[in-house]
Amino acid sequence: MDQIQHKAIERWFIGRGVPHFIVDYSARTDIWTRAIPLLVLAYLAGGLNALNLAEWSASRNLFAAAVTIAVLVLGWTVTNLALRRPFWSVPKEVGPPELVAFVIGPTLPSLIFDQWEDALQALVEGIIILGAIYVIAAFALGHLALWAIRASLTQVSMLGRLVVRALPQLLLFTVFLFINAEVWQVAGTLVGLPYLIGLTIFFVLGAVFVLAGIPRMIDGLDDFASSDEITELIADSPARGLPVPDVHERPLGRREKLDLILVSTFNQAVQVTFVAILLAGFFVLFGFIAIPLDTQLGWMSTDSANVWFTVTISDRDLVMTESLMRVAGFLGAFIGMYFTVVLSTDDRYKSEFAADTAPDIHKSLAVRLVYRDAHERLSNPEQGR
Repeated sequence: MDQIQHKAIERWFIGRGVPHFIVDYSARTDIWTRAIPLLVLAYLAGGLNALNLAEWSASRNLFAAAVTIAVLVLGWTVTNLALRRPFWSVPKEVGPPELVAFVIGPTLPSLIFDQWEDALQALVEGIIILGAIYVIAAFALGHLALWAIRASLTQVSMLGRLVVRALPQLLLFTVFLFINAEVWQVAGTLVGLPYLIGLTIFFVLGAVFVLAGIPRMIDGLDDFASSDEITELIADSPARGLPVPDVHERPLGRREKLDLILVSTFNQAVQVTFVAILLAGFFVLFGFIAIPLDTQLGWMSTDSANVWFTVTISDRDLVMTESLMRVAGFLGAFIGMYFTVVLSTDDRYKSEFAADTAPDIHKSLAVRLVYRDAHERLSNPEQGR
């Protein structure tokens, strides 16, 4: 296995959402380096927090934006020179100095303009964003989401059959909730963090149902009947041509198992999200056409609502309100949880989903087996003799 093939296999793992299959997967050289574009964007967003569009003139806001960019350029240059790298090079390793600069740098423009609260906000947000970027990059969640979308497109017919079976009962139940005053009083007036927490509760409950069945589905997928089976599985992968080891078992690490769980979970999550968005969109359209503003206000027991726009048809004012969107989003999240329960308890769906997803995981595990064996042979030449 030469260096080109080695890198091609590692990119293949990342593209399939299993980056921890890579040997010596390192935060310094693998995770943070891939996250550099996200770090730069987050850095600029944090620094631009110093702008005050409401109270400052355009020239002063432009000056603050220029200061933010200048601080980024200067910080990048100083960090490179301090670590004895070319002053404007893209780092091949990202360690504590760069990460500290990412957290501290966005606070400087606010400090320059004596905005101490904004500086503190930028600091806290920087730490939180840094953690989020690490998770996204470490588990290649962007690549994983794209892979899950492509995989879900091949399962449209299976999902369609299940939706047709579950939809009548689901619509009957949720339409009754949608025209219920108590739901509007709860979801229509729920804003900010409490609203997000409410949606998160539905998401967590749905995830629990999905995760409960995943370990059983992936159990045994790392078992191979023969060397011929492994050779056939890797034939159209970058690992093609690598020798198949005599031992066909290689225990998975904790993070590798987590990769496989995420692969299966994301695939189902894409399907559930599609159904939830579809039905939430139905409620938005239905509410826009059928529920006038006075009715919405009466259900919520309020005197006013944030109206986004109004369309008059046949002397009837159709209003799109923020409350309508909140209620539709709330019911969409609830539908997502309900549909997840349906998926988790439908034996036919589980068998068809496993039949579609398991071969991809089985193939990834076959590539992992020969890749790890080839890597060990390179690291210990005596072993290959």
